[in-house]
Amino acid sequence: MIPAEYERVRLIWTDLNGVARGISLSPDEFDAAVEEGVGFANGVAELTLEPGLLDDPRYGAEAGDMMAVADPDTLREVSWADDTAAVFTDLTNVDGTPFDLCSRGALRRVVDDLRAEGFVPLAGVEAEFSTLVPDGDGGWEPSNTRCSYDMDALDQAADVTREWEDAMETAGASVLGIHQESQPGQFEVNVEYDDALTTADSLVFFRHAAKAIARDRGMKASFMPRPYSGEDANGLHFHLSLWDTELEENRFASPTGDLQFPAGKHPDDESGLSDTARHFIGGLLDHMQGLTAVCAPTVNSYRRLLPGIWAPVNVAWGPDNRSTVLRVPPELGPATRVEHRVPDSACNPYLGLAATLAAGLDGIRNETDPGEPTLENAYEEAYDSLPRTLWAALAELEADDVLVSALGEPLVEEFLKLKRDEFDRYMDAVTDWEREEYRDEF
Repeated sequence: MIPAEYERVRLIWTDLNGVARGISLSPDEFDAAVEEGVGFANGVAELTLEPGLLDDPRYGAEAGDMMAVADPDTLREVSWADDTAAVFTDLTNVDGTPFDLCSRGALRRVVDDLRAEGFVPLAGVEAEFSTLVPDGDGGWEPSNTRCSYDMDALDQAADVTREWEDAMETAGASVLGIHQESQPGQFEVNVEYDDALTTADSLVFFRHAAKAIARDRGMKASFMPRPYSGEDANGLHFHLSLWDTELEENRFASPTGDLQFPAGKHPDDESGLSDTARHFIGGLLDHMQGLTAVCAPTVNSYRRLLPGIWAPVNVAWGPDNRSTVLRVPPELGPATRVEHRVPDSACNPYLGLAATLAAGLDGIRNETDPGEPTLENAYEEAYDSLPRTLWAALAELEADDVLVSALGEPLVEEFLKLKRDEFDRYMDAVTDWEREEYRDEF
């Protein structure tokens, strides 16, 4: 039963790109949405951004309905819309069986696999995004010209940042902080640790809130990974740890584990990583090539994975080392965690977290050795590199049996189809840079 103060309820689910989809209902329909779900035509309620790509008869126009089943535990207030609540949903077939292309369902399965092994995954996120204002000529430009941690930028954006924070707090998600990032008009929001599924829900909710609130103020909030040449990019860092099922012990922490931080980086030389954490890291490194396709899922994503713009390019890990794909922050003990730095702001958080946790679980099961951590600049050392294009990353994902099994073969099949079509359309578009670069050469 919906609380009496709400006059509308938004049911939310995401397509494979992580874009929020859904419907607004009367509260009178909510109980039925919980018990039976609300039907959507598969061929109309797009699971892609491009109509007609899902040519599989299971998901095309002739396939009938899928059901969005409301999860009542996710009820949260929508502060920017009067008397409105939002609820996240799981997608099922009409007969109640899981729908193959449900991103939230994929994460739920991996979380259940971890719990069966005695672990509960907790996750926090650092989400970066760009804010834009009208440029006076019908286009858009960055909302400021400031850089990292600039207080004037916070003053200028005080009203909108307070609204973002209020929206999240009202919805029950704690925001640890918002600050100006290095790119003009770029902000970062830090969402506090929670269980992985709740964190993914909160990130989808924040993207929805950020866009809606910015739009009400005549602005835009963009989660494009790299919107400008010559500037930094929008990352989405996952902070991950595994706890026991009673949430009493961080299973990544060890009072005697061996992890050497650079001089002055950590005050307690006797603290470190458990074998569980090391094997988790080993699993991520082992599957990092395929993970990149899920965590950096657009052609624009690979304009971010370049040296010099605070994004990783090589497969390495290290303590408090921001040049690596995996960083161990200096806060150890109960706060011990692994920061995955490959994901960007276009990442579907359900699929990104599902694939990352599945890779880590595989490392734990196989006791994968991550090798020695690096204290050096991983941009300059001889490490395996991440895929340089979306096309190359997709081939790595397709060949990774562990990730395909974890996400589900039908889901990966459609994800590959969707993303390869995106890459083909990208290759068909000739850019201004190419016309300028080659104008006198041929």
